[in-house]
Amino acid sequence: MSKRAKTDVGIVDLPLLKFATTTAKRYKHQPGDGDGGAGSTLLPPNMAMAAMGGGKLATPAPRMELSSPAPPLGLRLTSDVSKAAMVFLSHVRRTFARAPVDYTGELVRLLDDISIVTRSVASYVAECSASVAYGSVGDASTLSSDFSTTKMYKSLTHDGYACIILSRDREMPLTFPEDAPHGMYVVCFSPLDFDKLNVGQQPVCGTSWSIYKRRSSTSLPGRYIDMQQKACDQVAAGYCIYSSATTLHYTMGQGVYSFVMHPVALQYFLQPASRIMLPESGTAIYTPRRTMLHGASTVGQSVARALTSLGGSVFHTGCLLGDVHMMLQTGGVVVAEDVHFLCEAAPLALMIEQAGGVATDGEGTRILDMEILEDFNMSVTFVAGSRRTASAIDVKLSGQV
Repeated sequence: MSKRAKTDVGIVDLPLLKFATTTAKRYKHQPGDGDGGAGSTLLPPNMAMAAMGGGKLATPAPRMELSSPAPPLGLRLTSDVSKAAMVFLSHVRRTFARAPVDYTGELVRLLDDISIVTRSVASYVAECSASVAYGSVGDASTLSSDFSTTKMYKSLTHDGYACIILSRDREMPLTFPEDAPHGMYVVCFSPLDFDKLNVGQQPVCGTSWSIYKRRSSTSLPGRYIDMQQKACDQVAAGYCIYSSATTLHYTMGQGVYSFVMHPVALQYFLQPASRIMLPESGTAIYTPRRTMLHGASTVGQSVARALTSLGGSVFHTGCLLGDVHMMLQTGGVVVAEDVHFLCEAAPLALMIEQAGGVATDGEGTRILDMEILEDFNMSVTFVAGSRRTASAIDVKLSGQV
């Protein structure tokens, strides 16, 4: 085989690449000559003025604060930017790290799914319609809890974190299909609590929920035994108020914390305040006036006597969640009859006790000591608030430690 002859390859001269050199920008008031001499060192404007003897260094700008344009129901929303940057899901993860309930992460993701549902319900309440039509507001009398129930069911069906749902407005629990994933938690919630008599105006309304661990075997459909729960076995509880601003309150047994929905970035619930503690000085009684009508029950008579002894006043926002929300801000006591135990009384009692208050059935029995044995739609009398004010209504509470 013949070798290939070598050929001389000439060297090609490539043109040199010329890179543009950047010159430092000088300010007009900067000292130095015009040709960039020794005195033309780059200085910021405030330091340049100080070097020329033109004045002192500029003082730093004051710390910026965030405040809601319309504080909902007396909630103070002013706080530092660093504190307001804590979003709801990050706070849940931090609380879970301090006191872990389970090591699968299902509870953290379940709370995140519930917060996502409340955003949809907030839009529904603001528009008074399931379809958003910009520039028009629907009729408040058309609000229904079916929208919230449907949203919650569809969200939790495909997630696989819950096994059964109990809604206050449904006679039977909502179960998932057999081919759907089944988690290890039971969700009880009140879909939409609002004043049905407030026609023609946007009412104050809200959603409350509580979460229990299931008692039956996991990965199977929810069973009746999963609804037989004791109120003190709740792993998390909370409520959401839809008003001039959408606020979310929750507890995992480590205190009560509040969050407000960002007015623009609706996917964020920001933390505007620290841990909520119930004031002890309040004397207001939040209850419907029909509670004290002629021929009222024993609790209604106790409320009438408490008004005389405490010298307080009676207020009512039209719904139970609105009364509880106001009471947590100003103190006092909430009195209500025929309250759904699993969906309303149990989660609100846990939150009030975590805030430093008490919650009883008006006869000295602690709400968190009660449990469901047969009727999971059981209703109770709800007396909750600061110990001093609640003792004036529940006389048996005054003798307890």
